[in-house]
Amino acid sequence: MRFSEIVGNKDLKKKLAQTANSGRISNTQLFLGAEGSGNLALAIAYAQYINCIHPTEEDSCGACPSCVKYQKYIHPDLHFTFPTVTPIKTSTEIIEDWREALIDNVYQNDYDWLSTIDKDSKKQGNITAEECRDIFKKLALKAFEAKYKVLIIWMPEYLKTEGNILLKLLEEPPLGTLILLVANDSEKILGTILSRSQLVKVPKIKDEEVVEALVNQHQIDPKNAEAIARISDGNYNLALQLIDVKHESYSKTFMDWLRECYNAHKDFKKIQDRSEDFAGMGKETLKSFLGYSLQMIRATFIYKYGDRSTLRVSDEEFAFFDKFSKLMNANNIENISKAISDAIFHVERNANVKIMVLNLSLYIGTQLKSA
Repeated sequence: MRFSEIVGNKDLKKKLAQTANSGRISNTQLFLGAEGSGNLALAIAYAQYINCIHPTEEDSCGACPSCVKYQKYIHPDLHFTFPTVTPIKTSTEIIEDWREALIDNVYQNDYDWLSTIDKDSKKQGNITAEECRDIFKKLALKAFEAKYKVLIIWMPEYLKTEGNILLKLLEEPPLGTLILLVANDSEKILGTILSRSQLVKVPKIKDEEVVEALVNQHQIDPKNAEAIARISDGNYNLALQLIDVKHESYSKTFMDWLRECYNAHKDFKKIQDRSEDFAGMGKETLKSFLGYSLQMIRATFIYKYGDRSTLRVSDEEFAFFDKFSKLMNANNIENISKAISDAIFHVERNANVKIMVLNLSLYIGTQLKSA
């Protein structure tokens, strides 16, 4: 993975290259960024750059023996730790599956990965105590051929009390060892792990960068790419999923749904019918629609309290805000946003969509009435 292959975050790529060139490499770093920000890709590219035999000022060469192995994720001095499900205890047991998943989509989220190794998606992911002990074995040996032996711990949010096993290692890694943690939510990481890591903040990918990547790498029509970028809100993993999803009608569906939520006490059947429609969407389409709905609710806050010129909405959506914002305030916007975020989480975990949407719709209606 080279920096040039990663979507967006040009300034951060430059900064990472500069720290490597100056020799200011912290042994334990945390690449913290939202889902789809490319933080895992950046951590891999950073490790590849540090170990590249013929690097330029801004990127690895991509052609030396080290880079060739890094590109396939098979370098003997590159190690990964990631969540697994029972009866799998260590990452080593399924490293080939992990490599294939990275080649397929390095922007994947934890649910995408766990669904790959657990087809029923019913088991809870975990980074086990056995995995933590296996890390010591991996790092005990000297590097085979690289300047730095690298361990990438993906989603340390899954490290519970077992993570305390690693504290001494994180504080004082063996000489010539680089540990890179890659996470989405710092609040779910053990404080003792956070305090031992140098933070690398990974911003969301800008809309124009998402559009450029979709047009150049996936031959998406520019107008369609702009719509995808607006809905995905810097999440390139979601943007890739939206390529094959028909999202042109999201705006009308969202507006109709909000009106039905508000009038649920008068016409409950419409909410029931809407629950049936959503259940028939399919998981990925429903997730993307709810993601769009979440962005629209947040945009309402900007419309009402912020700088309207920053809104990335169509004329039709803008006109809707003009009427709809009268039913919104800071309190119910926050409540509705949280409810929709929770709904996305439950869709990912195969909740009963009809019941979930029915409950969500009634809750949104209650919140709108409260204004």
